[in-house]
Amino acid sequence: MTTRLLANRRPSHRFARGMMLAEIVLVTLIASIVSAYAVPRLLPTASKSTAGYQAQKLADNLRHTRMLALAWGKSLVFETDAVSYRVTCSIPSSCANATPAATRCPNPTAVVIDHGHHGPFCVALEGGLTLAAPTAVTFDTLGRPIGTTALSYQLLSGTAPIATVTLAPFSGFVTAVVTP
Repeated sequence: MTTRLLANRRPSHRFARGMMLAEIVLVTLIASIVSAYAVPRLLPTASKSTAGYQAQKLADNLRHTRMLALAWGKSLVFETDAVSYRVTCSIPSSCANATPAATRCPNPTAVVIDHGHHGPFCVALEGGLTLAAPTAVTFDTLGRPIGTTALSYQLLSGTAPIATVTLAPFSGFVTAVVTP
């Protein structure tokens, strides 16, 4: 009978009071250190220099240029060279928001100031990627690309094509495809 009484007995006062503040701080500290090292390893990494990221960024900026031309009612030019691309006005005097940006742009021209990009609309490619050939496309005031043929922008790593961004004629539909 005494065994039964001991088994049903409440724990002593020392163990019934809970955790002390120092114990809580120590457990929280250990958990935060473990999570700081473990969580980044478990999440997928998206490097800004990957071909997929750069191709998607180029495609998004083509779409953004199209929308700016439509919203502003101005004809805009999306120009590329081997390592960068920029947006300019087809008639610079007609754009109040175009300004020379010689120090902030790889190829200084009358670059459009876009508040969505927080400055001149000029983007340099990262990670050693280049564009195959200099190309320019003009978007009219309705956001349509002027021309009758599809434009393809190839991203190269060295001399090998690793991604292609295509701009459809008439509609301005943009697709990005990364070469496996």
